[in-house]
Amino acid sequence: MILLETSKLSKRFGGLNALTEVDFQMSQGEIVSLIGPNGAGKTTFFNLLTGVVPPTSGEIYFSGETVTGLPAHWIIARGIGRTFQNIRLFPNMTALENVMVGRHCRTRSEVFSAIFRTKSFFAEEQQIEKSAKEGLHFVGLLPYGNEIAKNLPYGDQRKLEIARALASEPRLLLLDEPTAGMNPKESQEIIHLIEKIRQEGVSLFLIEHQMRVVMGISDRVVVLDHGVKIAEGKPKEIQNNPDVIEAYLGAPHAGM
Repeated sequence: MILLETSKLSKRFGGLNALTEVDFQMSQGEIVSLIGPNGAGKTTFFNLLTGVVPPTSGEIYFSGETVTGLPAHWIIARGIGRTFQNIRLFPNMTALENVMVGRHCRTRSEVFSAIFRTKSFFAEEQQIEKSAKEGLHFVGLLPYGNEIAKNLPYGDQRKLEIARALASEPRLLLLDEPTAGMNPKESQEIIHLIEKIRQEGVSLFLIEHQMRVVMGISDRVVVLDHGVKIAEGKPKEIQNNPDVIEAYLGAPHAGM
């Protein structure tokens, strides 16, 4: 079953073509990695998929329905969650509170209930807290639920951001450089967490620069260069693709 699809998706910023007519599909249950040199358009692609910026042209489909140009909160509600290249936690809130915020798209209480502290409001708040604790347990951070987010080690902050994204109950999770800045032990923990997330029925699409991670975890790899998709295939195919080697090294394969 095709979960996510783009058709001729493009984005211009003034005179710059950040993304040019990208066609892409991924199926339910896949782990797909998006790679390419710096400035290739990878984060722009994620921003388009999640409604952070609107496309200049082209279409985005999720579970067969168009989500092109929808605002970010609508896209989250439809089942696409994400993390960011630079960690965007609420630094002065606790780990538990950060994950509770991630449930906002699944809550039903309205302003009236919040103001007058109705029974249904308190019941929902208790359920949100319970779900958030389960999310912290899932990523291995439950003992640190009352810790202020900014005081957590870097690797744990990455896990916390993933827990917050999972709190929205996504069917597709986009991870923007989840192992950036991590040592090998921390990177391996994130790899295990990604595999664990897939076992829960969530598909994953990630931007990643560590080729060891990409080649070890991906079902398929997509390569962008200067906003254009230049290759797509299984990890081994991409590893030996001359166009990919040229994009990364700046020299034709024959000259290596």
